[in-house]
Amino acid sequence: MSVSMSSISPIEPFATEAPQLTQVRVPLERAAEAFSTRDENGRIPIVVICEREIRVLSSLLMVAGLVIVAGIFADTLFRTSLLTPLGIVAGLLLVALVAFNASRVRIYEGMNALLVRAGRYTRTIGSGFYLLPPWIAVTHLVTRREIPFTVPIEDAPTKDNVRALVNTLITFTITEPHRFVFNISADDFDLVLHAACQHEMRRMIRTITSDQINDLPRFDLTQLRQLLSEQMEAFGITIRKVSITFAQPPADFVQSQQGRELAVFQQKELEERQALAVQRQENANDLALEREIARVARESQVIQAQMKKEEARRELVTLEASVAERRLALLEERLRKFPNAVKWERFIEQLAVMRALAGNARTILQLGDSDEILRAVLLQESMPSAAAPHDANNSQTSEEKAKNRAP
Repeated sequence: MSVSMSSISPIEPFATEAPQLTQVRVPLERAAEAFSTRDENGRIPIVVICEREIRVLSSLLMVAGLVIVAGIFADTLFRTSLLTPLGIVAGLLLVALVAFNASRVRIYEGMNALLVRAGRYTRTIGSGFYLLPPWIAVTHLVTRREIPFTVPIEDAPTKDNVRALVNTLITFTITEPHRFVFNISADDFDLVLHAACQHEMRRMIRTITSDQINDLPRFDLTQLRQLLSEQMEAFGITIRKVSITFAQPPADFVQSQQGRELAVFQQKELEERQALAVQRQENANDLALEREIARVARESQVIQAQMKKEEARRELVTLEASVAERRLALLEERLRKFPNAVKWERFIEQLAVMRALAGNARTILQLGDSDEILRAVLLQESMPSAAAPHDANNSQTSEEKAKNRAP
């Protein structure tokens, strides 16, 4: 998991590695107060050593002895037999009271008591009210609470030889008080536990890389807890939980890492800009290509339309040529039947022109010589009789009009 190096606060020095576990020596009746009072270093004791193992008050026994002796001497002095029995009974009652008061033992909640008889450990009792013989002594009181223990680790090398700063919190309980009390003191156990945690944590850190240092608080430390519990079993200790509260590379590595991340970020931003520019250029090229394709398509459509138009024109020309050819064929056929028809048509057209010009008084009409006029008249008369009467009449009328208009 990636962690922004800019969000890491400056490295703070760890607290001085002073002993965190302590024990005190107080009377049994003040044990509860001792387990709730911190010393000048802020430590609460985990073991209380009872100052007076024998609970019988010697002053009361001395008083009882004096009462018995006084009763005996009072009988001699006052020559009476009643004072001696009374003194002995009073002294014995006082001794019984002292013995009963010494047998009453109260163990407060949250602690275990170790019982010793004739210098040998007998058993461990929990909280409650007990009647114990005076010859059984309560030597130690041991806390039952979970005890926190911090282990700061500095300059622990990683797999890639980066020095890590790690702070570990361990909680443990004293499950077998007699093994803890009679095997080691609280101050010495502080050193033993600290050394064991240092060794195991450094060995674990040696297996990771510098990129995993910031992820150490999220590691599963079950195996580490079990390993420490096995090592502390000889002292009657059970490790309940191991957690890493702080993990960070040294300051110079953090700064260099920030520089590398900044360079990577800038390089990534530059690559994104270049990719965006390339994408824009590709989009522009694609757009230009689409425009060119559209232009070519339009020109193709125009060319196809022109080709269709040219094809239609060619078909029309072909059709017109065919029609003209057909018409010429018909004309040739008629000319073969009527060879003089062309000349006649020519003269008819000339006559029509002359008639049109004859109506204009200002026009000087030159008809040619008389032979041509005669030939025109004779040609008109020699037309086949199959011609329509109306055409003959028209021709005659035209001839007459020409004669009348001739000078």
